[in-house]
Amino acid sequence: MSRKYSIGDVARKLNMTTRTIRFYDQKNLVKPESIGENGYRYYGEEQIQRLELINYLRGLNFSIKQIKQLLNDQKGSDSLLLLFQKQIEENDAQIADLKQKQTQLRHLAKTIATRKIDADGLTDIAKIMKKETRLTNLRRKMWLFSFSILLIEVLGIFSAYQFKQSNALPVMWLSIATMLVLIFGLTAFLTKYYYDQVEYICPNCGTKFIPAMTTFIFSAHTPKFRRLACPHCHQKSYCLEIARKYFLGNGVLYRL
Repeated sequence: MSRKYSIGDVARKLNMTTRTIRFYDQKNLVKPESIGENGYRYYGEEQIQRLELINYLRGLNFSIKQIKQLLNDQKGSDSLLLLFQKQIEENDAQIADLKQKQTQLRHLAKTIATRKIDADGLTDIAKIMKKETRLTNLRRKMWLFSFSILLIEVLGIFSAYQFKQSNALPVMWLSIATMLVLIFGLTAFLTKYYYDQVEYICPNCGTKFIPAMTTFIFSAHTPKFRRLACPHCHQKSYCLEIARKYFLGNGVLYRL
């Protein structure tokens, strides 16, 4: 007979609050395995594993609605497996990078100790310390652009209010029209810029592909996935989003 855990045991085991566990129950994400005559909730290993998965996805900024969609999707488990495999690869790359940095730092410390460091050595260290993933940088830029659009909206609303107070209606409508055109233009540029930087991996057959622009815009998505139909196997599922890779040849930028 499998062991049953009280809600307090689960909270301590997963380092989370009982309130959060009850919240997931209310949202029909994780129901207790059984409820005792005293009204206490009891959870089994399957529920604990599901809670661990939800906590991980929440840590990646998935919303409750997105998690529910992914868990209920027919190909959701394949999408999650692809995400985990990709994360393992990224973690291995980071571990290798950290090992390289450790080796470089030990060498640097030894060099400093013997007072034989030169400018080139410092430059190499600086380059190593500045390495970051392209996709992380891209998403940070997107947040910055989004904040700029929000700022424009706030300024536009404030300006329209001021013009209304001064009864300058023609100027107010011109201001609103200008603001809308500017917001639409920035949003279109932002969407196109992001679209040009990413591609997707099908969890069913592993094909890398770039969807049509209209499909990209209107498809459901989460922080790491976009629901797309693979052009190779034609299965529609949550495909993993990755950064496109490029190389420079004869002064021309090519995609790998």
